[in-house]
Amino acid sequence: MERLARRVLGSLPAPLLALLASTLAQCRPLGRFPGWRFGIEEDTPTVAMFFRRWLWDHFRSAGIERPVRIQWFGDLQLDVVLGNDQSRCLYVGGSIEPNELAFVGRFLRPGMVAVDAGANEGWYSAFMAERVGAGGLVLAVEPSARERARLERNMLINGFTNVRVVSEGLAADAGHAVLHVADPEHNGQNTLGSFVYEGVKKALDVEIRLRRLDDLAGQSGRQIDLIKMDVEGAELAVLRGAERILRDSRPVILFELLDAALRAQNASACEVLEFLSRRGFSVLKFDAAGSLAPLSGIGDASSNLVAVPESRVAEVIARSRE
Repeated sequence: MERLARRVLGSLPAPLLALLASTLAQCRPLGRFPGWRFGIEEDTPTVAMFFRRWLWDHFRSAGIERPVRIQWFGDLQLDVVLGNDQSRCLYVGGSIEPNELAFVGRFLRPGMVAVDAGANEGWYSAFMAERVGAGGLVLAVEPSARERARLERNMLINGFTNVRVVSEGLAADAGHAVLHVADPEHNGQNTLGSFVYEGVKKALDVEIRLRRLDDLAGQSGRQIDLIKMDVEGAELAVLRGAERILRDSRPVILFELLDAALRAQNASACEVLEFLSRRGFSVLKFDAAGSLAPLSGIGDASSNLVAVPESRVAEVIARSRE
């Protein structure tokens, strides 16, 4: 029976497969997910999840890049491309970084300004845009044309007019650099340094323009409330280019901390933590319950961390536990 189902489904044209995939989509409601990790939902698969995983595998092996539309949180919609790591989380498992998104959802308020540095296909940007509303603003920074086209599509299908898409990369100083664009399956691994995960291959190199976040955000003339950084090892460089924002806006910063990726760009996890500490930021981790808690040391770090002005630590921790 399974073999017959695979043969029948595999014979369908891509548009029909995308429509079928859309009807099978099922996303987990917004909220904390204790112990979440990549692929955790697939440890206990349902029948529907089995078919979603088959479709994901088929799209990947056949090189089908036709987007599949899924209903996400509330009225939010996303067009995802099956066969890459992000769609495996969002589509197959039904969730991606749920604890981080739950925190962002609790933190952001209408009228706030958020920066999505390393916006990729735009799922954080879409979520932020819905949260800050028409009076708010999201600066979505994505230098890879492949991912930026998908980001712009996701803003379009949701009708967002409060998102400014930026095609440059962020750095300590303005200039140019070569972006190593990863293969389609690992499209979240584009980097200015080296690929650090096993199995990631380079699709192409592109020269990109670099800007300082201080200069980019200064054009809006508004205070920055939240910065989300997923820039594959360029975190320290981005922070160095945001000195004025860190001093004047005192934003909350959600960021990835991966020492191997940082070292590929002549930095380290310790340097990032020291940089933030010297500027009056405390660093929090996501604990086993999915809430925020103080980081006791570098060995205690989760992959995603939150930097908070020292005067706001208690407030932000309390908000993460609401």
